[in-house]
Amino acid sequence: MAELRIIHGRKSIKYDHFGDYEFKSCRVIASRLMGVTALKVKWRGKNNKNAVFYQIIHLDYSEYGVDEYREFECIPGEPDNADNRREMSALWNHFISVMGGEVTEVDAHVMMRLIVDALPLAGEDISREYDSDENREFRNYALLRIRYMMDALHAAGFSESDCSSDYAIRAAMPARLGAYETINYFIMRLVDHDFPAASVLTTIDMEKLKDIELTEPGIQTLMKCNIERSSRKGDPSADGSHPFRCRITTLGRNRYYHSTFVIWLSGSLLSKDPLVTDIKVGSTLKLSEYEAAMQLTRPEYITVFGIRGSDSDKVDVSAVGPFRGAESEITPNGLLFTAYKPDNSHVDKAEYRLEGDVTGYALMSLSGEIVLMSHELRDITSIDDALAYSFYAPYLELRGRYRIDTSVFQTLCMMPGAAFSDMVEPGDE
Repeated sequence: MAELRIIHGRKSIKYDHFGDYEFKSCRVIASRLMGVTALKVKWRGKNNKNAVFYQIIHLDYSEYGVDEYREFECIPGEPDNADNRREMSALWNHFISVMGGEVTEVDAHVMMRLIVDALPLAGEDISREYDSDENREFRNYALLRIRYMMDALHAAGFSESDCSSDYAIRAAMPARLGAYETINYFIMRLVDHDFPAASVLTTIDMEKLKDIELTEPGIQTLMKCNIERSSRKGDPSADGSHPFRCRITTLGRNRYYHSTFVIWLSGSLLSKDPLVTDIKVGSTLKLSEYEAAMQLTRPEYITVFGIRGSDSDKVDVSAVGPFRGAESEITPNGLLFTAYKPDNSHVDKAEYRLEGDVTGYALMSLSGEIVLMSHELRDITSIDDALAYSFYAPYLELRGRYRIDTSVFQTLCMMPGAAFSDMVEPGDE
């Protein structure tokens, strides 16, 4: 009797493309200390050397494991070849912009270890703050495709066992860290319960890291950290390490927290690659929404341009200076564009803020305005000039520049049809 078999075509998610290709290279964004990284994996055709297969993989070491997974098959002569290459490059450049890290090339075993260490967080037994059927379906798809990938790599003689987690983390982090970077990254990974990443920055045993009081509220996001140098006389240590006093604001799943502590480094403020040698927590307090707002609120510098007549379709913010290539986000009041800084230099500061990697925002509102906002005067000047002197200047009219000490920009984004002039009193500056 004839036996029936299902044969999956190349467009099926169950078709094993990796059997047609061999591993060529992997590029990784050196942002592992942010709790995320992205991989660009390149495969070359076994029979057609001009055929290339790309994977773009966004790994998250906090809650989701695999946050994005895309494949692009690029075969010269095929009708979708150019579009696939263009879409792949746009997605990869988006991750470079958002993550702000350097890009480096890693071996297959390092790539595999980075992936394997993230996969447990993609399981269905992980408690997540936000989840949906769509997210679960995506994770099932991503895990299926990654399993095919890993099987092909194992068959080719590569193994994640040839690389430790410590080595993989170091391969996907900045080459040299200053004192402020070490403290900020260490606290960032510690409160996020990403203990393997925190452990590469300290001499403290990983198991002891889990018992530090800062971890007790559960997984948190570091919103703000203020660092002050202390003195060895005021905060002595047994081994002569250099003390720093810190005040942080974090966001847990249900509320904000404010903590104070002293942290000791093996080097001074001018040292490179110092390690955390000790930490002593003074207090951890729960904050109300009002108290958190007082801790986190920053001035908003805003410039408002009106679009003349019916010329809104002639203005493309994503073609202007700092916003070049930025993807738009749909809000209730129009399209929002975000301009990111080219690196993570905001971590190397005595005052770290979560949104410090952003240069500014541009909202193309439903009311026909372009509203620019930045928390830094020098940055609003930069994006203001970029738009005012752009090709689109003839279609724009300046309606005002403002400094506002409360948060209004996010409110504007959430109010369908609202104009900025509706939110300020006549005579406001």
